[in-house]
Amino acid sequence: MMRNARRLGHTLESAARGGLLLAFIAVSPVALASESPESAADWVQWANEARDSNSFIGEFVYQHGSDIGSMKIWRSADADTGIRERLVSLSGQPREILRGDDSVTCILGNSESVLIDQRQLRRPLSARIPEDVDRLRPHYQLRLVGEDRVAGRSAMQIMLEPQDEFRYGYSVWLDRETGLLTRAEVLGPDDQVIEQLMMLDIEILDRIDPALLEPTLSGEEEAYARITNDLARAEIEVESQQAWAVAEQLAGFAVQMDRIQQLPGRPHPVRHLMLSDGLATVSVYIEPESQAGRFEGGMQMGAMNAYGRTRDGYQAIVVGEVPAVTVERIARSLVLNTDSSQPGQ
Repeated sequence: MMRNARRLGHTLESAARGGLLLAFIAVSPVALASESPESAADWVQWANEARDSNSFIGEFVYQHGSDIGSMKIWRSADADTGIRERLVSLSGQPREILRGDDSVTCILGNSESVLIDQRQLRRPLSARIPEDVDRLRPHYQLRLVGEDRVAGRSAMQIMLEPQDEFRYGYSVWLDRETGLLTRAEVLGPDDQVIEQLMMLDIEILDRIDPALLEPTLSGEEEAYARITNDLARAEIEVESQQAWAVAEQLAGFAVQMDRIQQLPGRPHPVRHLMLSDGLATVSVYIEPESQAGRFEGGMQMGAMNAYGRTRDGYQAIVVGEVPAVTVERIARSLVLNTDSSQPGQ
């Protein structure tokens, strides 16, 4: 039990760090718009369209739970090589994250070699800037707060306010000149900030030297572990296991993916369901209890919550950047597909 809780704790920490940081860099700058957006929805739509356009180098700070740190990012948007990113920790233990179109590699201290939440690393673009603004209604209300400054640059603050207890609120700052996301906050009850990040400095470039995108922590096998998630390979279905369903889905959340995957750092394939409301995402991992160990109940780190439950010889862990009530409700609603008409007990 303690070993499984420790492993889950590492999973939450990596997911929180990877999800928030990669979401932060997901919206790239573009040329100055001919007309500034007028409504909150227009700003969010502009930011969504602005992604993956230009290259930049920046430094930012982040906070999730009691953890505060800083990182530097090199991000290249090239027509020939696609989007490439390198993040390096500037505080705490040395750490690097390398991201391309087809893979994500994390270079961590051996003591931190843990399961990387593939959902967070695979789809950072929609984590803070939704692709479909209309889908957010009626579960979020978008509100234009007003002008502010981030990293010495003029920015516009937008609120995405939840309309029920099953999702967090978000506050985002978008650069007025480029559309770049320069600050983000995850908000709990009473608008309490439970996770945040902010750009301190940014340099927008036409091109980044490819050498700056190569890892610097490699070559010390005894000190570091390299975990690569091949995004193309990770989505190849393997031999089927028992099918599961969410019998009582929360309003707004729909299953976006249901497949069996070989996740990095795990010797056995697991069933992975991913649910989303267009902004928040929740992953469900299901595997035989004999290969997973037993974990029951909830765990939290920053904005990330997880809930573990065993049923019919299987271990299910639900994890996402949503309130604790949400992951518990989903976990208790999991049923075998043959029994999908009855909610979990």
